[in-house]
Amino acid sequence: MKTRYAYNIDKCQFVMAAVMLLLPSLLFAHGNRRFINGHWFDGKTFVDQEVYSVEGTLRGQFQGETETVDLHGGYVIPPFAEAHTHEFTATFDAPLDRYLSQGIFYARNLNGVLELTDAVRPLVNNAESVDVAWAGAGITSSGGHPVQIFDAVAAQLKWPPARMRNQAYWIADNEKELSEIWPAILASKPAVIKAYLEHSEEYEKRRKDPAFYGKRGLSPAVLKAVVRRAHAAGLPVSVHIDTAADFRNAVLAGADDIAHLPLEPLTPADAQLAAEKGVWVVTTTLSHRPTPGISDIDSLHAGNLALLRQAGVRVALGTDSSHSVVDEIENVRRLGVFSDLQLLRMATMDSARLVFPKRKIGCLTDGCEASFLVLQGNPLTDFANIHRIDLRVKTGHVLPTPAGALPSIATHLGELLSKHSIDEVVAAYRSLRKSESGKWNFSEPQLNALGYQLLKEGKKVEAVAIFTLNVEMFPASANAYDSLGEALESTGDHDGAIANYEKVLAIAPGNVNATKMLETIRGKKAPE
Repeated sequence: MKTRYAYNIDKCQFVMAAVMLLLPSLLFAHGNRRFINGHWFDGKTFVDQEVYSVEGTLRGQFQGETETVDLHGGYVIPPFAEAHTHEFTATFDAPLDRYLSQGIFYARNLNGVLELTDAVRPLVNNAESVDVAWAGAGITSSGGHPVQIFDAVAAQLKWPPARMRNQAYWIADNEKELSEIWPAILASKPAVIKAYLEHSEEYEKRRKDPAFYGKRGLSPAVLKAVVRRAHAAGLPVSVHIDTAADFRNAVLAGADDIAHLPLEPLTPADAQLAAEKGVWVVTTTLSHRPTPGISDIDSLHAGNLALLRQAGVRVALGTDSSHSVVDEIENVRRLGVFSDLQLLRMATMDSARLVFPKRKIGCLTDGCEASFLVLQGNPLTDFANIHRIDLRVKTGHVLPTPAGALPSIATHLGELLSKHSIDEVVAAYRSLRKSESGKWNFSEPQLNALGYQLLKEGKKVEAVAIFTLNVEMFPASANAYDSLGEALESTGDHDGAIANYEKVLAIAPGNVNATKMLETIRGKKAPE
């Protein structure tokens, strides 16, 4: 499965793990620094210059005492930013190491559970960690998306489903109800307001029909009221959408950004209107959203992104899944819509400005926050250099190399697959895991990501082999069984898929995706 909503509320264990992660960074001095022998990204190319970090801010000149740091010809870019995630809400594990190892310093959580977020807040938004902007609970209608998701989360937490109301979501079926909950929304101190549209062109048809539970959202009129109130409070509004009509209604309502690409083709007029209104669009090409009836999701996303690019719409990168934004960068690049320069700007400059619009980040000029990555090579001549990070600096603090910054075993296996059989590649994995366990990143997401990449390429047999290996390596992971179940179902092996989805439920009772998939597959197998 590409994403999961499983929560760990052992706050003591969570906090201690993160403290141990951050402790080594306290050994690094936090003084002013002079960085020499670096090539600095100016948004167009790389420029050779000396740059100072003075009290956490970049300066072109400084006369005071500094420590000199030699960048040895490295290429300096702003850090990466994740514009749509659901991490950092006491989720499956603390993702700090994973984010920092990949150079992701900024993240925007667009829906979580308010009381679970309390355990995370002390761990982030400091000089040694990731900076997170939370939306808190999203605003939807009765029975609207994502209520069905948080029903499953409540089951995992052994909470009554009603406890999620006003914790994971707010309900507003009309403007009167919105006015009643608005003080509580503001009291939760969101950095951004998250609102939900879901097939808004059929709002009246869906709003009271039980068949559309979890498949509806706000009325366009209530969304306009949400935007009006949020802007009066100085808060931006991010809107979940599904259809092209949702996209259009979000733009007309005055939304600041649209949290997804639509799962339908946009028109040039849609894109032009978004550009005129200054609306951002977040990519989420790796989103967990189901795509029934879409035969070629890549072509759909590529066509919509091309329209947005041609119209001049501002695009940010986000995943809405357990993938990282670095995976999203690579996936968007694979679609071939943007040049490497455009994509680098989106990943390091534009996305950061959407996540924290009031801060001077995503830039390397005088007065910007002194946060940057130093790459081994020029990403404009070899884009793979975005993965080769030699140094991480956050507000002038030189961070230690995170444990997760080891080379990707998935990337290595992918390269081997171009020359060897899947059996040989699996054998190579086993050998490396035994003989070089400390030299590669062997974490569970590695094989999971490789398996999904193979599925996208139509290599179903190879994907099943990789997911099977992941289950063997991580037998306690519901996510590993879920992914294998999905791959087996894609090959027509219904019995194998059912067996794996049943294992998911044995590990994580109430898992909504596994439950739905079992219903669907068993329906296919039922005699007519």
